[in-house]
Amino acid sequence: MIIDYQKLEQETVEMLENNKIWVLSTSFIDKITSRSMSIVHMGMDIYFQTNKKYTKYIQMTKNPNVTLCTGNISIEGTAQEIGSWKDEKNKDIMELYKSKHLSSYNRYGDLDGQVVFKITPKKVSYWKYSSADGEPYREIFYVDRKMAERIEF
Repeated sequence: MIIDYQKLEQETVEMLENNKIWVLSTSFIDKITSRSMSIVHMGMDIYFQTNKKYTKYIQMTKNPNVTLCTGNISIEGTAQEIGSWKDEKNKDIMELYKSKHLSSYNRYGDLDGQVVFKITPKKVSYWKYSSADGEPYREIFYVDRKMAERIEF
């Protein structure tokens, strides 16, 4: 059943705002890894910092398809390196990151190799439960198509 995508998009932006730590899953060849990440967002665009020496960096440069999840929501998207977090073009993102994750900013800020990644969401999936009978259902938001649907089981 088709549902209002704007409502689900707003719910997703609120989830991004209210949940600053998400689990990021990356993969390359037959190796899949997951770890908690401090994220920030501007609308539906999601940002985080990492280091070029880390497994996730290597995996994302070889396979940009990633998933973020927290609670009952998962976001499938494409990761793109957008440069050093000291680049002037990333100043606004890093100021936002600093305001939300000061300890991470201070801990990693002076390390060589720190870069910023942007995740462009493609598909957002929610597991929900009917208030009437407790039955599970999914709501899926296809970001690029601006379409949402509800799937009942």
